[in-house]
Amino acid sequence: MSSTIFPGSTLGIIGINRNGVAMIAATKKAGFNVGVYVDHSQPDITKMADFTIDGAYNDKQKLTEFGEACDAIIYQTPNIDSTVIRFLGQYAAIPQGINGLEIVQDRLMERAFLDQININIAPYVTVVGLDDVYQSIDSIGYPALLKPIQRGIGEQSMMIKRSSDITRAADFIDTGTYLLESWIDHTSEYTLTAACTKDDVEIFPLAQLEYTEDRKLISVASPAKVNDDMLEEMQRIIKSVAASLQYTGVFSVNFYVTSTGTLYVKNIELGLTSIANVYDNTTNVDQYEQQLRASVGMPLHVIRQLQTALLMIIRNYQAIAIKRQWLLKNNWKFRFFNNSNTDDPEGILGFVWVTGDADLEALRNQVDDTEVWNKPLPTSDTEEASKSIDEEQEE
Repeated sequence: MSSTIFPGSTLGIIGINRNGVAMIAATKKAGFNVGVYVDHSQPDITKMADFTIDGAYNDKQKLTEFGEACDAIIYQTPNIDSTVIRFLGQYAAIPQGINGLEIVQDRLMERAFLDQININIAPYVTVVGLDDVYQSIDSIGYPALLKPIQRGIGEQSMMIKRSSDITRAADFIDTGTYLLESWIDHTSEYTLTAACTKDDVEIFPLAQLEYTEDRKLISVASPAKVNDDMLEEMQRIIKSVAASLQYTGVFSVNFYVTSTGTLYVKNIELGLTSIANVYDNTTNVDQYEQQLRASVGMPLHVIRQLQTALLMIIRNYQAIAIKRQWLLKNNWKFRFFNNSNTDDPEGILGFVWVTGDADLEALRNQVDDTEVWNKPLPTSDTEEASKSIDEEQEE
């Protein structure tokens, strides 16, 4: 970014989701005007913005209108094609840059980038059809994941557990190149989130993730406990990514840890995530303020841990059970979303932060005692296991 952007200027946001409400609020609180570009109307998210432009991502006339109305534009998630951001760059500053976006949107480029900076990732090969899968599976091993090279909204990955699964890949593989990657059998998953500028990197405390068997996020615990050597390696990795990615703003690196203590990098995520919402009530600065500070040229806030918390994901089918906790728990903080799709029982209704001084295990026991998250989804319909792996953290 060529210059600092001061309050009174207009910051545009594109690629917005439910976290956009908090990003808009943080930007308005700091004295900036906010413009939002969406490809479909989302009034519950955008109502706090000064203006909203609703148009397709290939509508150059509306994109031009948006770009000319903004002093700088950020993408809240990496789901906006980099060509759109490059086009907007003709009219407004793009503080986050485009290089990092192009890398994370292409799985092959991302893995080449991680290889280049000596980071441990799962073995993989590229395939373009069933014949390639049959020829490559022996070197990759079972189970394996078949993924499109290009990341995108709503995409899915296919799990191949045995040779008979490969024939079903014929319906999964479309035109283009795919990635066949070893599935890392792991015992734990972690996320490390940081904010970076050209001159500084500030790292949030480590977060541990818990998922259901079909890859629905249950909880985020922070600060997570790992041995000192592993934490140092995670911090080294995120600093290496920050130094090489040519990106300004908030980003995360997701990790697998195996039963033998081997650390693998799963992927890089740019922008604001539901996972990093755990810091809203655990640190002295959240992801939204750090993203704003990086975007407008302010120095990053030094991050300090204030308390321990579990961020629990509330889904629609848990609505009745959670109401009782609303009345009982004095150390729980709630956030509900007005735009939740109530027709989907697994749709996200909101978040709850279960907070305490230091003992994560005590917080987990408190959550378990409520039985809100112990009860299964009340439905008999399940998706095919072969398509149950949700590669992206955001839903």
